[in-house]
Amino acid sequence: MTLARLFPFKFSRLLRKNNQAEDLGNLKSCEITTVLANVQRPAFDELPLRKGDPKGSAWNLWGKDDELGTLNLITKDFTRAAATEIKVGKAISLNLPINVPMKPMNPRRKACSHTIIAKGYANDDELDFNTQSSSHWDGLRHYPYSETQQFYNGVVQDDISGEKANSKIGIQNLASHPLVTRGVLLDWYSYSLDKKLPHSPFTNQSIPLWQLLEVAREQRVSFRRGDILLIRTGWTAVYNKLTDGEKIDLGGREHRASCGVEATRDAIRWHWEQGFAAVATDTVAYESWPSTKPWGVSMHEVFLSGWGMPIGETWDLEELSETCKQLGRWTFMLTSQPLHLPAGVASPPNATAIF
Repeated sequence: MTLARLFPFKFSRLLRKNNQAEDLGNLKSCEITTVLANVQRPAFDELPLRKGDPKGSAWNLWGKDDELGTLNLITKDFTRAAATEIKVGKAISLNLPINVPMKPMNPRRKACSHTIIAKGYANDDELDFNTQSSSHWDGLRHYPYSETQQFYNGVVQDDISGEKANSKIGIQNLASHPLVTRGVLLDWYSYSLDKKLPHSPFTNQSIPLWQLLEVAREQRVSFRRGDILLIRTGWTAVYNKLTDGEKIDLGGREHRASCGVEATRDAIRWHWEQGFAAVATDTVAYESWPSTKPWGVSMHEVFLSGWGMPIGETWDLEELSETCKQLGRWTFMLTSQPLHLPAGVASPPNATAIF
């Protein structure tokens, strides 16, 4: 699929204006960045695209039967452009051990159980775990619009668990279209320590958009369509310092809360305008949770069920942060191969950053 076909919104005119072919394979990295940065989608104020669709949704943008959502932004050209990020050959895992947190933050999610099966002549092992108990992608079946109980492109609960359940918008779509694109880290936690800002990771402290923009300016990073945005909040860094008893108590709280990005209209607009393919963080819910819904809807509702944009949660961004500081750069190639689980809701990300 060419970029002009994928983006009918003024893209062909842009290519003609710049006298560039639709195949970006022969362009230099700086030229690729220029073209990709100028790809346009409908303006945020045009959402929803159809009367009667949920607030902020972009249903039918990629077709009424689309199951990829914003992952459509990751074309072959974007993947080739991301490959230019590999300079020193260093690869970093972005995944916590599958049994961390020790006790899941959501009391309805079971902790990982690992059983060794000794057969005498060989060994097997078995896992029993919730796909959202450790580092994971929230898939498009996870969180509907609360008012209409609709998921991306109008999928309803009966499609997921009804008598005639199907595999629409299941996590298998991420597995059969592995994520390979550019990642960008905004290290808000380091910024907050430097500025001596309040930090309460186990409350629903909100990170305002203006601070994220200031982090981006200080790191001298810009964004382009198809990026995966990673935000380091410090949740995991603080969690790792707790005693085992404190970790168990944290997972057993009746009123669970976690820090994250503010879910204001401006913040949601900013995410749309950057054209991220996905977002991820080291905290529990990406947005501050429980969400106060200052725009009337949560980011989970708009991102997952409005745009079809996966949300990564509880990722390990500690070594990534240190590497970015050492190399003086905050962009890298990011790969992710989720579990190929037909009709699945979520999956460990199996994510890697490559410099």
